[in-house]
Amino acid sequence: MYLSNLGNSFLCRFERSGDLIDVDKAISAHEQAVHLTLDGHANKPNCLNNLGSSLLCRFEHSGDLIDIDKAISTCEQAVHLTPDGHADKPGRLSNLGSSFLRRFECSGDLIDVDKAISAHKQAVHITPDGHADKPMYLSNHGNSFSRRFERSGDLNDVDKAISAHKQAVHLTPDGHANKPGRLNNLGLSFSHRFARSGDLIDIDKAISAISAHEQAVHLTPNGHANKPNRLNSLGNSFLHRFQRSGDLIDVDKAISAHEKAVHLTPDGHADKPMHLNNLGNSSLGHFGGSGDLIDVDKAISAHEQSVHLTPDGHANKPMYLNNLGNSFSRHFECLGDLIDVDKAISTHNQAVHLTPDGHAHKPMYLNNLGTSFSRRFECSGDLIDVDNAISAYDQAVHLTPDGHAHKPMYLSNLGNSFLCHFDHSGDLIDVDEAIAHFKSAAICFTGFPSVRFRAALKWVHLASGVHTSSSSALQGYSVVFDLLPQVAWLGQTILARHRELSSMGNVASEAAATAISAGKYDTALEWLEQGRSIVWSQLLDLRTPADAIREKEPGLADDLVRVSQALEHAGSRDAGTQNISSQSNQDLSMEQVAQGHRRLAEEWERLVERARAIPGFEDFLRPKKLGQLCSAANAGPVVVVNVHKQRCDALVLIPGLDEVMHIPLHDFSYEKGQELHQSLNRLLSNAGVRVRDLRGSRLVATRKDGSFQHVLLILWSCIVKPVLDGLAFSVSDSADPPRIWWCATGPLAFLPIHAAGIYDKRAPGDNISDYVVSSYTPTLNAIINATQSRELLQKFQGLLVVSQPNTPEQSPLPNTTVEMTHIKQHALDKFVVYPLEGSVASVKSVIEGMESHSWVHLACHAVQNRVEPTKSAFCLHDGHLELSTIITKQFPHADFAFLSACQTATGDEKLSEEAVHLAAGLLLAGYCGVIATMWSIKDEDAPVIADCVYSELFSDAEPDSTKAALALHHAVKRLREMKGDKGDLAFLSWVPFIHVGA
Repeated sequence: MYLSNLGNSFLCRFERSGDLIDVDKAISAHEQAVHLTLDGHANKPNCLNNLGSSLLCRFEHSGDLIDIDKAISTCEQAVHLTPDGHADKPGRLSNLGSSFLRRFECSGDLIDVDKAISAHKQAVHITPDGHADKPMYLSNHGNSFSRRFERSGDLNDVDKAISAHKQAVHLTPDGHANKPGRLNNLGLSFSHRFARSGDLIDIDKAISAISAHEQAVHLTPNGHANKPNRLNSLGNSFLHRFQRSGDLIDVDKAISAHEKAVHLTPDGHADKPMHLNNLGNSSLGHFGGSGDLIDVDKAISAHEQSVHLTPDGHANKPMYLNNLGNSFSRHFECLGDLIDVDKAISTHNQAVHLTPDGHAHKPMYLNNLGTSFSRRFECSGDLIDVDNAISAYDQAVHLTPDGHAHKPMYLSNLGNSFLCHFDHSGDLIDVDEAIAHFKSAAICFTGFPSVRFRAALKWVHLASGVHTSSSSALQGYSVVFDLLPQVAWLGQTILARHRELSSMGNVASEAAATAISAGKYDTALEWLEQGRSIVWSQLLDLRTPADAIREKEPGLADDLVRVSQALEHAGSRDAGTQNISSQSNQDLSMEQVAQGHRRLAEEWERLVERARAIPGFEDFLRPKKLGQLCSAANAGPVVVVNVHKQRCDALVLIPGLDEVMHIPLHDFSYEKGQELHQSLNRLLSNAGVRVRDLRGSRLVATRKDGSFQHVLLILWSCIVKPVLDGLAFSVSDSADPPRIWWCATGPLAFLPIHAAGIYDKRAPGDNISDYVVSSYTPTLNAIINATQSRELLQKFQGLLVVSQPNTPEQSPLPNTTVEMTHIKQHALDKFVVYPLEGSVASVKSVIEGMESHSWVHLACHAVQNRVEPTKSAFCLHDGHLELSTIITKQFPHADFAFLSACQTATGDEKLSEEAVHLAAGLLLAGYCGVIATMWSIKDEDAPVIADCVYSELFSDAEPDSTKAALALHHAVKRLREMKGDKGDLAFLSWVPFIHVGA
């Protein structure tokens, strides 16, 4: 007994110190105790159990298989000699199960893990509820299921693991020394299920479980034997989520945790290869975001050490080889050195060869082998390489069950290989195979949305290029638009969604061009509406009134309102602005906020589905069909101009007509649009046009084909005149010409369609203003929503006038006071005008004023942020009123806004289809119509426009914002008469003023 107690003491010290001398002494003492205890003695099972525990501990550090075999043998004897009903039987069964599990991790033999599960199951079963050790037995049972899942890929195993770990965590009181470890195990199981399912909630739960004990990890001294494993697990979960979210903060945290785990793991420890392997994985993940070759070099170094330290025959050797191959492959991708790709193929081949059939990781290893062959083929052109790639990818797809998160990626890779084969063979069968695999990837019901989205795009591009029938391409574009909201997901911030969309190109215009070529004009228009201003549309959906649903299900309506408001707030959050004292608390708080945002998005999706289940609400928040979109043209034609490399067309909605008029624009092209955009940018740059300023624009000589006249001439002859002719418009002598709305795509979104015309030889009917009053709209929905909102407005609540003649750190704008004077003169005593001038015009006071007034006039500087468009802002006395702030507001009386500032209707060129500018932001905030500027205006010109506009708007008994477009039409005509239209400087003065909205 004394020897056994001595051994236990050495073992306790070893568990704290990690000093192998202690465990050697523990084993020696326990061996003597077993040897000196007679067979049949009541203490014999206890002595055997203690010896087995000591051998297991030494194996966990040394990796010596002799130790684990002896541990199993002695634990089996201890269990066998312990009678049923004995209080120590569960503990001895648990030790036996842990020994089998450890041997399985080394050998990969499923018999071992099955025995581990059996032993742990018995231990849990015979332990009464309330017993102090039950949580430990449940945790061990969960670990066994988790390990078997890693080998088999059977979701039942990981579900059972999660169930057992949840019970273990629940039964372990807060403050218990083992609570962090059990939370860690639960988090690992969620990570494993995420890797299989791709369900974001699993990885969030993993992070939550592990984050809950992150502070406990920080408080655990570096010498504690379990700290490296906890750090390693934490790093893995951050890495998994990075692979789903692409957020570099996650991969930075993963690297930090893995580096600490490696540093704290002594040389010779059995877990050192695993920790090095995971550090290599994190470094490689970071390279995907940074592109820094140093990351790949670090990954190769870590992975090579991991492979070198792992003995042949170890169950993890194939995984470490696979990851080393991945690092070599990425290194080759950077430098093009064939030695790297040869090494990648060699190590990947070894990984596949050493992995038994039926192993859950085999498809992944085959996929990576295929990638290495594909990369070598790109360099060598040897068809044997691409054939080998196809073979490897095909096996990976065949071995991967439907519903696996990685299946879309494997299918896409297989499609890419067939495409590469086609490039060299010219055989259309290869193209058909590629299309089939891209299609299969796109329509998978699981997997990363970005992977499926890219697969869908490849599907449609191939189908459009080689098939005479357009049906396959049109089917593919339908899938593309179904996936768009998942890629730019409500569970992300607005900034993150815009970043996603900026990399997608002009997919809406591309799809519309394909539909137009097929004669499906209604589909083309619906796709243009569905695929543009996506983030704005999402925000408008969140603001959809729930009154109709409230009549059917009041509780559902309340939930929709609650979640929609919370989602709006969450989407506009700026994680970097949180003020939390400690870094760990800040990380935890930001993490909780982000997870809460994702849960809200998921809840919103469920609520919308519930609403659609109500009879009569089947189309609730679905994209509008043509029949609903036609109402956008109630007040006049709406012309949607689609500009794409395939073709350029105008799709027109006409009042009273329930079909789309198609007007082909044969003389215009995407390239011509880009040239005009570049010419306009040069003109503005040469003229020094940046901000509203006292100084006039300077005249710089330009080529005739780069002048303003040339830009406006091309817009007239190639776009506007064909549209006006198609609509049978004639020159109007009326003081109230007909209205027309323009909705432009691609480079045309930055060009002044409203000013198109021939100006060098002026004659009636040679420019657009002779025929119509022009307005713009970012989408058809914007007109529909503005019209509906205006119908609900009550009595005019006054005009807020903001004037900033001397904004700190900005150039003076003395004429803003002149604007205010003109407005007051026209309002007289009939209408309420509330002025905010100079220092009184703070961000807070302006927002409060907008909340209480119907109209707002902003005479101030404005800035366009190219990096983060929602940071574009009006410059007020105490700071910036940003677009991100405006769009979160719902101004109850909002009707009309006059933005007498620079570039208030100019968006980000990378987001030309998203209308991310101040004018569109005010439409989103509830304003029905907005006067804005396409570029900077001269300070002296603004009062002229304001004077003329308000003289008309205030001419009736009640202010009428529906006249804003016409008033601006007359005002611009007046300014044009003052400035002329014979030179670039004149055009710079009157062309930028536009009307947006209803």
